[in-house]
Amino acid sequence: MELSGQYRIPAERERVFTALCDPVVLQRCIPVLEDIDRLSPTEYAARVRATVGPLKARFSGKLHLLPEDAPRFYILHAQGSGGLAGAVKGEARITLEEVEGHTHLSYTLAAALGGAVGRLAVKLVQAKADRVINGFFERFTAEIVGAPEA
Repeated sequence: MELSGQYRIPAERERVFTALCDPVVLQRCIPVLEDIDRLSPTEYAARVRATVGPLKARFSGKLHLLPEDAPRFYILHAQGSGGLAGAVKGEARITLEEVEGHTHLSYTLAAALGGAVGRLAVKLVQAKADRVINGFFERFTAEIVGAPEA
């Protein structure tokens, strides 16, 4: 499954990148995220609850940030397991460009789904992922705009 998108966030790139790496901000902005812990500056452990069609599951996994040229560009690797529901493995490539005091964020995401979640119609899973991502960026933008600068 592959997804991509672009968002304009009304804040400077460094502020956006810092917020994208903050577990507290992520917890507030990602509705399916039950828990996230920062294990190191580049590693996180997370638990997500997912409902896709008839399937309800909890996935636990690890996220690894590869700061290739952070905060301009980074790669995020994710791997998780939901027991009988299956497994998810993915990579997101995120670019943050500062344009006149705003940040233009673009991403591409490639994910491999296994088990029951992998057997569901890809369009159903993709539609759910699109809704979660769009909801995240709405909340994230509101969080950034409403938060005082550090």
